[in-house]
Amino acid sequence: MARGGRAAGPCGGRGRRALRRAAAGPGGRGSRPLVTVRLSLDDVERARATIRSYLPPTPLRRSFALRRSGEAYLKLECWQPTGSFKVRGAINTIVSLSADERTRGIVAASAGNHALGVAFAVQVLGGRADATLFVPESAPQAKVEKLRGFDVKVHVEGATYDDAHALATKLVRETGATYVHAFDDVRTAAGQGTVGLEILDELPSVGAILVPVGGGGLISGVAAAVKARAPDVRIVAVQPEASPSLRESIRQGRPLLEYPAGPTLADGIAGGIGEIVFDHRDLVDDLVLVSEDEIEDAMVALIADDQVVAEGSGAVGVAALRAGRWRGDGRPVAAIVTGGNVDASVLRRLLSARA
Repeated sequence: MARGGRAAGPCGGRGRRALRRAAAGPGGRGSRPLVTVRLSLDDVERARATIRSYLPPTPLRRSFALRRSGEAYLKLECWQPTGSFKVRGAINTIVSLSADERTRGIVAASAGNHALGVAFAVQVLGGRADATLFVPESAPQAKVEKLRGFDVKVHVEGATYDDAHALATKLVRETGATYVHAFDDVRTAAGQGTVGLEILDELPSVGAILVPVGGGGLISGVAAAVKARAPDVRIVAVQPEASPSLRESIRQGRPLLEYPAGPTLADGIAGGIGEIVFDHRDLVDDLVLVSEDEIEDAMVALIADDQVVAEGSGAVGVAALRAGRWRGDGRPVAAIVTGGNVDASVLRRLLSARA
């Protein structure tokens, strides 16, 4: 098993230099410059000032489920009012919109959590915009039911997030509404990056942050902010084995905006990545994949040992540590538990199987 903060398992022992070399691509047609969009620490600090009035910092708590992983902490984004970190980026983006952009209406597509963030943002901003939200038929019922509690239009259509995104952008073209992207927007990513600033504020000695990666807005913002303030902190990307879209994008030297993910408990991070994470890939030190069994184990352990309910997407960082897919250098580590919107039927199945 790799040590000293290097990734083990499917990606091998790849540090930042190896990732940077792979990220540069093979050259020729389809290759891209190393960096085309870059978030700054100022972007994330401004986002923190924006969202501070609406969202208090979430807890950073020592984890008993990770007791064999040294000094390990959970950043509990699952305790946001919407049950997910996505509300940070949604608020930061929607606050930045002009009156005209809001008047034209807001449209978003989401696997569920971003839609909840947009709905919440519209509500706390006094309902100054109408919102139409598209989620796929595969979205967990827990997320859909929460959405229907807001004064927004909800369309449950399409088999995947990519399908929902296509429907949403079609509506934008037809109506001129304002699209609020779930991850591939610097304002969204800056909002998500405030998670990293909170971790540094509360745990200055942190040596590594494990970040679940779907579209990549979260890791882009976290990496940009953390590396600017504490360059020696390792940023570890974690994805399910069923959807290794960041790894494959790095291998191919281009962002795979769509990816044919297999079935996974981590449905919220399945599918393609955004261009923004590809443009920040040199800030990612390590990349690991976790299996479905490891995700299940992490979800159950979080409930049993830490009294934390996490959805599969939110548990992948914990899974990586519990399974030994990544090991640090002795410094404290933090795993971002990105969300807790999971169907009760899924929890019953997992708990009964391990009773």
